[in-house]
Amino acid sequence: MDFIIDTVGDTDLQNKLELLKKDDKLFIDKEKKTQAILDLFDKTKQELDAKVVAEDAIESKLKNLKIDQMYDDFFNDMLWSHSLLAVNKKKPLFTFDQLDKETGKLKSNIGSVDVDKEMKNSVLKPGIEKELALPQYNISDKKLRKLRKEERMKTKGPGWFDMSAPEITPELESDLKLLKMRSVLDPKRFYKKNDMQVLPKYFQVGQIMDSALDHVNERLTKKQRKRTMVDELLADAELQKYNKKKYKEIIDEKRKTQYKTFMKDKRIKNKAELKKSKSKKMQNK
Repeated sequence: MDFIIDTVGDTDLQNKLELLKKDDKLFIDKEKKTQAILDLFDKTKQELDAKVVAEDAIESKLKNLKIDQMYDDFFNDMLWSHSLLAVNKKKPLFTFDQLDKETGKLKSNIGSVDVDKEMKNSVLKPGIEKELALPQYNISDKKLRKLRKEERMKTKGPGWFDMSAPEITPELESDLKLLKMRSVLDPKRFYKKNDMQVLPKYFQVGQIMDSALDHVNERLTKKQRKRTMVDELLADAELQKYNKKKYKEIIDEKRKTQYKTFMKDKRIKNKAELKKSKSKKMQNK
């Protein structure tokens, strides 16, 4: 294979048998390259610093001129604010002081991107290539109305100050059932009939706080305080006495009705057997 080399303009190449000698290096050393970049940075930094110093000197000279005093008087006469002349100088995002000379990288995280934070707002989630179908990007009007309805159902509405629906626990459910049956707890107290057949969905649970005006004997002790309403009723001695009395009355009433029913069935059965025996005797005769 023949090589054609253009030696016009360079007379030294005409006498060379090889393009590169053994002493010549084809590539620049990495250290010299890094040093050259750092020298360029230092030179650029010095130029920028000199430019800033020159601008500051010009501004300081302009401040001493009489024209500034004329502008101040004019602004005061017009009742204007000096903020109209103020220019918001944006700070540079990068300065050479932030550069690490040994590694050539920034000391701070300027310009870096938080990938995890950005991926939370992204439509393409990790593992999307394993899905059988891609998620729908545009939401239809019907689905959007459904989502808005579900969002509205989470609260009672602005008329009730957006009261939210709490999580129903077994203890809370037992307290709600107890409130529905409160009319049977105290025979001397009357309550209005409950219109709701189901448990309420939107409600709030509060705690009665002791007043500073109450006497010490009127306050509940720590031992008397219970976690739920059911626990408080179970610890009430008068209520337990009333419940036992009502339970005994119900049992006695049931026994009476059961005895009466038993005797009535027995009389009917005896009459049927007596009638059957008489009919047999008549047939035998």
